[in-house]
This record gives sequence, structure tokens and C-alpha cells, in this order.
Amino acid sequence: MALKMESCSIEELCPASEGGEKLLLELRHRLEEWLKFQPHLPQDIPKQILEYFVLGSKMSLEQAKQKLDMFYTLKKLVPEVLTNRDPRGSGLTRFHKMMRTVYLPKLTPEKYRVCIFQPFVDDYTDFNSSDDAKYALMIEEILMLDIEARSLGSIYVYDQSKITFALVSKYTPALVKKFEIIATKAYAKKIKGIHLINAAPLTDTLVALGKKALKPKLAARITVHQKGSYESLYQVIPKSILPKDYGGDELSIERLDELWRQKVDEKRDWFLDQDKIVVDEKLRPGPPMNADELFGFSGSFRKLDVD
Repeated sequence: MALKMESCSIEELCPASEGGEKLLLELRHRLEEWLKFQPHLPQDIPKQILEYFVLGSKMSLEQAKQKLDMFYTLKKLVPEVLTNRDPRGSGLTRFHKMMRTVYLPKLTPEKYRVCIFQPFVDDYTDFNSSDDAKYALMIEEILMLDIEARSLGSIYVYDQSKITFALVSKYTPALVKKFEIIATKAYAKKIKGIHLINAAPLTDTLVALGKKALKPKLAARITVHQKGSYESLYQVIPKSILPKDYGGDELSIERLDELWRQKVDEKRDWFLDQDKIVVDEKLRPGPPMNADELFGFSGSFRKLDVD
């Protein structure tokens, strides 16, 4: 069984990005032409990725250039998240024994894609939070490549049923901020909401972490749903598109996780090849980009603003 992803039509995507299909194709062409003068970047970037960045930048060519450059540049600056992405590697194999990460096949009425994170064990001693971000972004990359899986925004749901202090302590403010920057600046994600379901005693700690690490506009989009009922969640995400674990009509989250792992494994050659692509700062027109310029001291990311 293969995952069949609901997608926005080009007629829905372009107006939402403040343009039309003709403008999209024109800007994609101009982005291709710009690439020829960027020797530090790969020259064989798939057309669907170029279109993705144009759409993700609301038809702004300059923003598309910045996001596309960041997509490749951050691989060198945040290697713990954006490199060593072998789906069969020991890190991700270990991760899958503790966490399920699924992107739901169907979109919300607003055409948003929902991602659910579900930790499901009691012992997180060996859990690596960088692998959490790594795997989610690998799926994001697959969606980026698939023109039949586009959406107008993302909603992230974190199931708190099995969280422990040991797990929460793995998510430092620096890592949370890194994930925000990578998702919005390098993967052009429009994060529409963050929902913490099955709230536990440690949920308040996670909310405090989010407010400390995230930009206020995004931190304000964190919503806590108490344990024992999903009625408040259904007001945001239709019951019909949720896994049956949460009272929905979709496949179980365990089965969806299996299908996503199969899909990611099918793209193994892509990820192994992409790991070999490294931006050569010596070839960049203008001054080279480095971590201090982007993140500030101690990984504070003070130099980057989030839309």
C-alpha cells in the first residue's frame, strides 16, 4: 500500500502566493538564470524544487533566491540535522524505535498539511533530538519534490502521552530555534499552528521552552489540548483526516509511520546523493557566509528574523 497525498491545485497555490501560473513559470526561469551566476550552488536543481521556493516566497524572486541559497548553505552549518541522512543508518533506526512521525495524507479545509509527532516508549536515554528534526525535514523534502503533495501551510501536533523529563531535556532552546530557522528560512514552511495534545505535567515546561526559543508570533500559535478529549483539536483539524488513534477515520498512526518509513527508504539514493552536495563558500559571489553571521554567539540566531 502506498501513501496517496492530497494536494493543492496550481489554481489554489498561485493565488495564495499572490500570483498566477504564468508568473510562476516566469520566476522559475529567472531563478534558473540566476543560478548560472552562483558557482557555489549546485546547477542541476530539479524544476519542482525551484517552483516550490518561488511559491514559498509568495512570488518574490529575491526571497526565493535567499531561501534556495539557505537550503544548501545550512547543510554545512547545521550538519547534525541536515547531513548523514541515510534512512537505514543507525541514528534513524534508533530514532524509529522511540518516535513516530507522520504527515497526514489529507489536507485540512484550509489546505494545510498536518504532521503528528508521537513518542511512544518509556526510556529516552538514547534519544537524539537532532534525529527528530532530521527525519521530519527528510519528509518535508520528499513533499517538496512531489508536485502532487503541495499545501498552503503546515500544522504540527505533538502527542504528550509518553513524554518524560528525560525526553524534554533533549530539546534545548538552541535546537528548537534551529528547527524553526531551518523550516521557515531553508524549507520555506508556513507554520500555521503548533498543537500539544494529551497535555501532561511537563507540557508547561515545553510551552515555556517554545516561548523562549521561538519568535513571539510563532510562539503565540502554540495551543495546549487537555488529556482525555480531542474535541478542541477537532475544531482545528477535522476528525475525518486524523488517525483512528485520535478518534479519526484515517489509518492508525503506527501504520502511517510504517508507510512513511517505506516512502523515505525509497528515496534513499536521493538523500545519499544530496549529502555529497556541499556549498563551497570560496566560490560564493561576495563575502562567504558563516555561522556567526547567521546565528550570532552561542547559536542564538539573533541575526535571522522569522516571517
